Amino acid sequence: MKAVPTIMLLALSVTSSFAATPAVQVESCEQIREQIQAHTGVPERPNVKLLGKVGANSNCRFTTAEAYRAVWGDKLLPKDDRRDRGAKDQGHDDD
Repeated sequence: MKAVPTIMLLALSVTSSFAATPAVQVESCEQIREQIQAHTGVPERPNVKLLGKVGANSNCRFTTAEAYRAVWGDKLLPKDDRRDRGAKDQGHDDD
C-alpha cells in the first residue's frame, strides 16, 4: 500500500520539475521561413521537427506549400488524380 503514495509523489515531482524548466526560446516567423527555404533536397524521412515548428506557430500563417516543403524539402507534390477522374466520368452516362 505504501507503493501507491510513493509513485504518486514521484509523478508529482517529475511533473513539477518539467513545469519549472524555462521556456524554449521561440523562433520568429521569419527564422522558421528561412529554415524552410534552406530545407533542400529530398529527405529519406519527413522532417517532423520543422513541421512541428510550423504547426506550433499558427500566427505565422504558413501556406500549404511552406508546410509541405518543411516536411519534404524539394520533393514534388503528388499528382492530384481527382481532376482527371472527374473529366473521365463526365462523358459516361449510365442512364
